[in-house]
Amino acid sequence: MHRLLTALANTASKKVIASCLVGALVACGGSSTGPSGPMSLAGIWNLSVNISNASLSTSCSAQGQATVNQNGSQLSGTYNDVSTCTGPGGSGSSNNAGAITGGQTSGNQVSFSDDAGCNYTGTGSGSPANRMSGNASCTVASGGQNYTFAGPWQATR
Repeated sequence: MHRLLTALANTASKKVIASCLVGALVACGGSSTGPSGPMSLAGIWNLSVNISNASLSTSCSAQGQATVNQNGSQLSGTYNDVSTCTGPGGSGSSNNAGAITGGQTSGNQVSFSDDAGCNYTGTGSGSPANRMSGNASCTVASGGQNYTFAGPWQATR
C-alpha cells in the first residue's frame, strides 16, 4: 500500500497520500450474557475499511479477507486486500498482504494492529460472533511528517 501512496504522492499535486489501509481485521469478543471466556474468532473474515484525511483531501478504501488465529484472548493473523486511494494527485489501486498483530479481545471489545501502521478498535455482534465493526486509525510518515487517516471498518463471516 505504501508503494501506491508513494506513486500518488509523486504526481502533479506532490501531496503525500497516506496509507490506503490495509484492511485486515479481526475480531470481537464474547457475549455480555454468555460465558466469561473469550468468544472464538478464529477463521476467515470478509472485511472492508474506509479511511480519509480531510486536510490532504484523500480517501482510501480496502476490501479483502483476514485469517484470524486465536490463543485465549490473544489474536493474530494475516490479511490480503485490494486498496484504492483517491486524492488531488489522482487515484490508484494496489494488492496488499500482511500481518495482524497485538490483537486482544475482552467481552465484545476488540483491538489489534496491522503491519501497515493501522490500529483498530471495535465491537462484535452475533452469537457466535459473525460481525465486527469499529474505527481504524492509520499513521504514515512521509517527508518528515506524520499523516493520520481515520474511518470505519467492518468484517463479516
